[in-house]
Amino acid sequence: MKRYLKSFLSDFCLPDASFDLRDFKDKDFRAPVRQHEIGVYIISATDGTKYTYPNGKRSPIIYIGMSEDLFRRLKDEHFTKGLKLLLDDSEWGLDKNWQLASRYQYMYYNGSHVDVFKRRGPQDAKNLESIILNRFYQTYRALPVGNGARSLGR
Repeated sequence: MKRYLKSFLSDFCLPDASFDLRDFKDKDFRAPVRQHEIGVYIISATDGTKYTYPNGKRSPIIYIGMSEDLFRRLKDEHFTKGLKLLLDDSEWGLDKNWQLASRYQYMYYNGSHVDVFKRRGPQDAKNLESIILNRFYQTYRALPVGNGARSLGR
């Protein structure tokens, strides 16, 4: 497991899938997640950037999220409705004062590697996301730079 994941998920198994959101640009890309697969994903910088958190620790993690449909969330929302807009036009929306979520700016400038942890058995994805976000917070004393709100388990 990658060192930056081990720093707060040392007792977790390896991610079930890893890829870059930019891979969706390639029409022949076969995503390692399928429609209706449930789980949590962690998006991190790929250019060596590490964000400094309040306690002085540093991490490349940009965003932690969950979905009841990993393929749809990662491809349709994070890529097509977010990152791809900036890849097509780095000034997207500025002339109209439209703002994308900050996480897409971090992904555009620093990379967008995805590690996926799929649901195991009856495990609830929202609770898994809450556990992972809480562990990140306990380690770094803040949520990842691209997360806007805390996740509350069900």
